[in-house]
Amino acid sequence: MAHLSRAHHAPFLFNRWAKYAPSSYHFKEINPFAKVQWTSQPYKDHNMPTIAPDAKPHVSLKTVTYMDDDRGIWHVIDAAGKTVGSVAMRVAKLLMGKHKVDYNPNIITGDSVIVVNAIHVTLRGHMWDTKAYKFNRRTHSRGPKIMTAKTMMYRNPSMVLNFAVKRMLPCNGLRNVRYKKLYVYPGAIHPHWGIPQVIVPRGKAKDPPVPPFTIHRALPAHDHTQDAAAPAAVAAQAS
Repeated sequence: MAHLSRAHHAPFLFNRWAKYAPSSYHFKEINPFAKVQWTSQPYKDHNMPTIAPDAKPHVSLKTVTYMDDDRGIWHVIDAAGKTVGSVAMRVAKLLMGKHKVDYNPNIITGDSVIVVNAIHVTLRGHMWDTKAYKFNRRTHSRGPKIMTAKTMMYRNPSMVLNFAVKRMLPCNGLRNVRYKKLYVYPGAIHPHWGIPQVIVPRGKAKDPPVPPFTIHRALPAHDHTQDAAAPAAVAAQAS
């Protein structure tokens, strides 16, 4: 039996490598003079999640803070369109409590944070292909497991932001306690009962709330003696 030549083996090799996903995608024009030339996304537009056609018009409040007497302070953040690093940096400060005046690095003073729309975060440039996560496997014969950010987004969209926040927290005994206060969800709705949503239906515009104080010039003082004398003057004219 004659052996197959190299040309006969080529189609099998091409089919084998065709199973791997291509690199990241970008569909915008590249500006070589900009600070960031272009921003990629892990998948094509038709593979990214979209809004349901029968969904009601909604609007994002960006950030919502809720005070609960029993469970403390909660922050709900919409991560759609934001970079992984910017969201993780702000979330890490909220978990550590650096925004409070009584901050103490040795005490748990942080708040709980909920992040929604984690699947719509962005990375600059080629980071979907160059950002790698390493998982040590001491007992495995092949060594550590390495996967790119694109593969991580495919397997679990929440873990990209979870790893970014966890590695920004100080590596001490309080790290896991603070990390347990973080809840990341790929979708736009979180399941926590009693905590308001950051994605709300679009309604009529409400009047802005009256500020408790103002920096403008104070109004002139009102003379109450004239108000008391007005009814007496009206009674005198009537008589």
